[in-house]
Amino acid sequence: MINLFSTYRRLIATLLTCWMSIIVISGIVFMHKEVTSKGEIITHIHPYDFTKKQKHHHKSDAEIRFLDVVYQGVFIESDFVTFEGPIVSEFTIPIDIGYTRSNKPVPLFHNYLRGPPSLV
Repeated sequence: MINLFSTYRRLIATLLTCWMSIIVISGIVFMHKEVTSKGEIITHIHPYDFTKKQKHHHKSDAEIRFLDVVYQGVFIESDFVTFEGPIVSEFTIPIDIGYTRSNKPVPLFHNYLRGPPSLV
């Protein structure tokens, strides 16, 4: 039974590795830049026939934006949120903590500090 799970797991891992390799390779092959009418350069990826000598042109800025959103995934990018501390903290921390020097006497038992062990 364990060998069966191991075989399926290895098969799924191999298929996912191949799928991710295809995605990366297609991204490298089909990546190109488009310039909008306002001069903004947008880099996006979509399949096109790159063997043709003529340059690939899109019809409008809306089409360029659409391809940018669909193939680049800019609509799923989240903004970086600035995390701030809460107004009222969970734990109260006293601010007026101070360290003082104290000289408290510590009793020492001088009989046990030195000498051979006693056999009492």
